[in-house]
Amino acid sequence: MNIYLVELIVFLLVTLFVTIIFKVKKNHKLKLILFTLFIIFFVSISGTYLLEKPHVYIVSPEINLEINQSSEIKVPHTTYHMKDVTSSVKVNGTVDYNKVGTYKIEYEVPTIIGEYSVEQTINVVDSIKPTITLNGDKVYNLSYSAEYEEPGFTVEDNSFEDLTQKVNISKEEISDTEYDIIYSVEDSSGNTAVERRKVLVVDDIAPVIRLNGSANMRILVNSTYTEKGATAVDEKDGDLSDKIEISGKVNTSKVGEYKIKYTVSDKSGNKSETTRKVIVYKESPSSGTGVIYLTFDDGPSSSITPKILDILKEKNVKATFFVLNYSSSLEYLIKREYNEGHSIGIHGYSHVYSEIYKSDEAFMNNITKLQKKIATTTGYSPTIIRFPGGSSNTVSKNYSKGIMSRLSKAVIDAGFRYYDWNVSSGDAGGAKTSTQVYNNVVNNLSKSRSNVVLMHDFAGNTKTLNALSDIIDYGLENGYVFKPITKDTPMVTHHISN
Repeated sequence: MNIYLVELIVFLLVTLFVTIIFKVKKNHKLKLILFTLFIIFFVSISGTYLLEKPHVYIVSPEINLEINQSSEIKVPHTTYHMKDVTSSVKVNGTVDYNKVGTYKIEYEVPTIIGEYSVEQTINVVDSIKPTITLNGDKVYNLSYSAEYEEPGFTVEDNSFEDLTQKVNISKEEISDTEYDIIYSVEDSSGNTAVERRKVLVVDDIAPVIRLNGSANMRILVNSTYTEKGATAVDEKDGDLSDKIEISGKVNTSKVGEYKIKYTVSDKSGNKSETTRKVIVYKESPSSGTGVIYLTFDDGPSSSITPKILDILKEKNVKATFFVLNYSSSLEYLIKREYNEGHSIGIHGYSHVYSEIYKSDEAFMNNITKLQKKIATTTGYSPTIIRFPGGSSNTVSKNYSKGIMSRLSKAVIDAGFRYYDWNVSSGDAGGAKTSTQVYNNVVNNLSKSRSNVVLMHDFAGNTKTLNALSDIIDYGLENGYVFKPITKDTPMVTHHISN
């Protein structure tokens, strides 16, 4: 109701009461009663008007607001004497909407009789839990042989609090092939968030097949091919050698290249394949062309020689060992070299230049003494020799001038044949690694000649040991033939410089 209508009604009532009072002329007592009633009525109406409080329309004396959800205090709608006085309301107090806390706000309204105020409590709260977002997939496939690598995560909170360092990461085992990574975090208001990443352990590693014997074999036509088989090991399933399937055939009666395939699968279906190449060849009638003579000086040694013999046996390759004097504990190696079809040559009972090159007689005694010892060990008396330092050595000049010119004739007259080399592995000189040994050999081979390769089987020479298989494989793959030096092998010699 409009305030002006109220005032009009009050005025009319006052007028009516005054009129009634003055019309009652004789009854003074009644006049007094009516006047008194009028006064009471008037005062009552006036007091009500003067004491009327403004209406401040707040939702509640106490409210909760989410942090960061508001930016300013909104003045509540306010009326006074049925007029909108919202614009005249004064707000006392402040609220930090970006900080959890309790704040008091006073809304002050001007009235006829003074200021009227209403207080409201505003609680800025954080009741929303943080959000954890996982990087990568929530289902993580982990290889059986790999280590779990955390893809990472991000954390967001409506309070803008950095919670990254507060995230707790734990692991919950589900089974042998499954577990959960659990991420949990709690903000400063006690709101907790939990996220999970499922890790499935999968077997995606194929078994490893290792061939017994060489991956590249060469056999003479009309000889017998013997399948050497293979082994297979799986990281999860263990030994699968008995599960290997072998396919392919070798026709030893026909020159050609054949492939034998080896296939195996593990329980998870991971499959491996490898191939052995078998070359059936007919030996060239030419005596030296494309032939490799592997020669080893300065042995035998208990650490290197047996392993070299193992490789030669595996590859079905024969070589030549120019040996030095050996102890009784190493006689078995000389016997093994001989029994496995290798050539045994004489390098010398001694390798000391000052002793062996001081005279012709000293040198001849040096080789004949070892010749007799080898004959006693094996029953075979070797007649092939290699001069210590080679026939081209010049260090012998220090002990006997012209001795190499004389010895090169003397040994032949005595029924010996001597062999130098035209391919050096460098394993007793500049080569420091097996790769350098390999490169020194294969880069100097030639199909147009006999290739006499100088290597050593002295103790600790792992460079040559580790390069040998690859050198043999290179030769076989490139059509070379490996042979041991015999008394019928054409001599390969150096230019004599003393």
